[in-house]
Amino acid sequence: MKVYFTASARGKRSFGKYYKEIYETIADLGNRNVDDLLFKIDASDLYHGSHEDQVKLYKSALEHIQNSDVVVLELSVHSLSMGCVMHKALDIGKPVIALFLSKHEPYFALGIDDEKLQVVEYDGNNLRKQLKLAFKYSEEQMDTRFNFFISPKIGAYLDWVSRIKRVPRAVYLRKLILDDMKHESDYEG
Repeated sequence: MKVYFTASARGKRSFGKYYKEIYETIADLGNRNVDDLLFKIDASDLYHGSHEDQVKLYKSALEHIQNSDVVVLELSVHSLSMGCVMHKALDIGKPVIALFLSKHEPYFALGIDDEKLQVVEYDGNNLRKQLKLAFKYSEEQMDTRFNFFISPKIGAYLDWVSRIKRVPRAVYLRKLILDDMKHESDYEG
């Protein structure tokens, strides 16, 4: 799987060895890391760059989210940036594995109710096991892309649902199908 791993650059001093271990374990488990900027940049450079640098960084993160199969975050350091990355990934239906060390609970993330989000506690002894289990679950949560044509009338209705009910079109259609599956007695899936 293609994995976008990132963490707060502010945490590199305290948690850098864990960041590196996570990055290496992702690859050791047969996955491909799509970005290594976290290890190439100094936190002070990151937070004191020009506006153009900030825009470039943001667009790069969005591209990595879009092009990955799974997003892995280390959330032991509270970070608005990591919250934004998590939100963007979940918004487009990407599975997210949010790792944290004990006594560093990401309280806000723990309150998010989304089947594609796993908030996983780890330590230096169980990281590999925890990631392996989380990747297995994430594989089950990965969406299969399905395109089809709709009439302008249906498109207008889906736009209305999205705008008024604040539910993305794909989420609305997925819910309709899941509801129908529950009521279909002949289906054995």
